[in-house]
Formats: sequence, C-alpha cells, structure tokens
Amino acid sequence: MSSGDRIGPYRILRLIRRGGQGSVFLGIDERLGRRIVAKIHALPAEPAQSRRVLREAQAVASLDSTRVVTIHDVIVGDTHLAMIMEYVPGCDLEELLAERELSLASSLVVASDVAAAIAAGRSRGIVHGDIKPGNVLVTPEGRVKLTDFGLAAQQGSVATARGSLSCVSPEQLLGKPQDVRSDLFALGCLLYRLVAGRHPFQGRHGLDSEALLRGAAHALPATLVDGSAPPQGLEALIGSLLAADPAQRPPNTHEVRRQLHRMATAQPRQLRSPLREEAERFFRTEDSDDLPLQIPRSLSRQGRSRMPRRSGQWSVLGVGRHWRRRHWLAAAATLACVLTGLLIALWPRDQRVMVPRPLVVLEPGSAVLSQAGGLEGVLALVREQILAERPGLQFHGESSPFYPTVLDHNLPPPPETLHIALQCSPALCVLGLERERGGAHRYRQVLVPTGAPEHRWRALTGRAAAELFAADP
Repeated sequence: MSSGDRIGPYRILRLIRRGGQGSVFLGIDERLGRRIVAKIHALPAEPAQSRRVLREAQAVASLDSTRVVTIHDVIVGDTHLAMIMEYVPGCDLEELLAERELSLASSLVVASDVAAAIAAGRSRGIVHGDIKPGNVLVTPEGRVKLTDFGLAAQQGSVATARGSLSCVSPEQLLGKPQDVRSDLFALGCLLYRLVAGRHPFQGRHGLDSEALLRGAAHALPATLVDGSAPPQGLEALIGSLLAADPAQRPPNTHEVRRQLHRMATAQPRQLRSPLREEAERFFRTEDSDDLPLQIPRSLSRQGRSRMPRRSGQWSVLGVGRHWRRRHWLAAAATLACVLTGLLIALWPRDQRVMVPRPLVVLEPGSAVLSQAGGLEGVLALVREQILAERPGLQFHGESSPFYPTVLDHNLPPPPETLHIALQCSPALCVLGLERERGGAHRYRQVLVPTGAPEHRWRALTGRAAAELFAADP
C-alpha cells in the first residue's frame, strides 16, 4: 500500500465530501479494526496562526459527550491538519429532511440532543458556530450527534467566516463576539425548520437578513408539518431562542433542555422516540468496495499525532517523567484491575444463545435471496459467520438452522438471545441482528441489494457478525 493512502497510522478508503471547510474522508484504524472519519484542513502559512489552530483542535478533542462526535486523534503535517473522528453510520439531518419531514416527537429528540451537545461545548468554553442540519448526524439507534466542532471558536471570539446562512446569528452576521447564546440561536433556527418546514427568516430569495437582525421571525404555523398542533410552550421557547439581542435569549441550555424534555414526555408513549423508524430507510448504504484516494504528502509521510502530553505519560524508553508516589500507586491499582478483568474474561462462561424464530417480511415482487440459497441459506450463512467469530457458541433456536444439537431440560434458559429480522423489497434486503444479554443490547444491520450474489451476502454478514460479537453488549 502506498504512503499516499494513509494519514499517520490510519488507512484512507474514500472521499466522503469536499467543501469550503475541508475535505472529509472515510478510513480505518487497522490497529483497533474500526472505521474512522478524517477531516483535513490546510494550516495557515504563518506559524503563530498554525499553532493557534492546533490548540483549538486539541481543545475540541477534549469534548466528551455521547451527543458529540468523538475526536480520536489530531494528526499534523507541514501544511495540513487532520481531525480523526468516530465514524457514525446512518445519515445526516440534511439528507433526511430532503426526503421527508419529521414528526413533532422526532423533532424534540433532535433538539434535545443538539442542546446537550451545545452544553458539552459550553463546559469547555467552545462555541460550535455552525449548527446546521448537515452537521447533525442521525444514528442507527435513533439519536443524534453533533459533528464538525473542528473549526469551532473559543467563547467570546469573532468568527465571521464561519457559519452557514441557515444557522447564522445576528452577532455572527455583524462580526461581533459569540458565546453559547449564538449556538442557542442556531438551535432555534433548527427547531423552527423541523416543526414548520422552513427557515424562520426565509424571504423570497433566501435569508432575509434584515428580518434576522430585527428578530422578526415568521410566526409558528397553527398546524405543524406532521399535522399536529404546537404543544404548549413551543412558540415561546422558539421565540426566546431567536431573539435578536443575545441578552434576551436563555443564558445557558438548562432551561431549554428542561422545556424540551417536558414537551417530549407529554407526547403519547408510543410516539416519544420514533426517529429511528422515520430515518432508517434513508440510512446510507455501507459500501465494501471503497477505493483509496491521494492524501497530502505532509500528512501521509510526516504526519504525527499531536494530542497534548499529560503529566505522567511515558517518555523515552518507557521511563516515566514527573511520576510521584501516588502515580505509582494508581498504576499498581490499575494493573490489579486489569489482571482481575483478564481473569473474569478468561473464566469459562455459559456460551448458550437463544435464537427466537426470525421476523421475516418479504414484500410482493421481491425476487428475494435467489442467489443466497433462499431464506434458509441466509440464516445458515448468518450461523456460519457467527461461529467463525465465536466458535464455542451453542444455539438453542426455534427454527432451522439454529435447532439445538443437545437438549438438557435441567439447564436454566440461555443467558443470551440473538434476534434476527429480515425485510426484503423489490430493490433491497435489510438484515438486522441484535444481541441481548443481561439487559444490554448490541445491534448491527446489513443492507444488501435484492439478487446480490452469495459472496456479497457472505462478506457483509461476516463483517456484521465480527462487529456484533467482537465484545459483549
């Protein structure tokens, strides 16, 4: 493999998108066997500005929230910087809204999760500054993560070049300093778009900047895009978020999240979290035929990780610097925990798995599974790939090929359950695999075009089985 296919230790597979803020690539961390996303930025020519960009990237990498896309690493070359981020399957909100409108319940889930991400940034003094639908990622679990903190500004800074018109605040438009209230204004724009179907300051030819600077947003319609009436408090909340004067907006996310939670819990129970069902059919297809692309030489050849060194990290030849007695005690305690964990992991476990009858939905007109041996062939392939990953498993299934080989009625029920669902349309088959053990769940999904050859089914189910059984739920 050529060095032009790598960024430091990460292998690059393909380009995801290219834009004014940098190029985004899909890659893989071969050390951990996980997919990553690499966003490449050109560094300023002036050394002082280049150091400032690096400090900002390291600050963003310190964010720790389930609602923010994790940054695993920061790779720096002579002319470029790469942010190495977690890969989030699914789709972004912009792609989803291009296909359909969301229900009120899903819109409240999106707004609540984005508010939590804003709170995580505020805790580190970081302003996102570009909270637009394209930076909101919908996960297969039916939640969202906020991405592209990579160019985020420090609180109180001026960033007139950053920010899309769909979420720009009056202070950004005027080139004034911004803080968490600027991100809350963008949240108000996003929430209005979700429930009303358009931008709150939309004019005849795009954004009406004069209305935005006055805070003259369109009134919320009497009927939302999903046909429901606005819940009590929604119009007042959006109005406070879209105030032209930052002093009139909420000072932080606490009250905003409380009101969003109150409106969400007032929804009927069966409608409280439908985002996954509404978005699932628009999730991007995972392609196994990814091709490498050229990467800037300064990153592929000289790129080195530049995450800040913490006190007590190992230095030359494994000798630690500035270690004190409490550090050695902590290291000894950590080693004891690791040894205990290894002992627990290596202790013989109950390897029995219950497999209920698969849920199968075959739509009329689907020439289903003809190249994969039919339904039973697909199930046999799933069984084969799982056993290749976990050879010791014993299945106790309700249908072939998961029938138990040995029956012992004196044993307790299997501690683990594997749920299998298969739905095929004339164009696509969706195979879902879900592990359940001790109340914890792990889910993987396989998307295969109807009529795909057997080797394609084998490759995709093999990958899903490896990810599903790589660790316990």
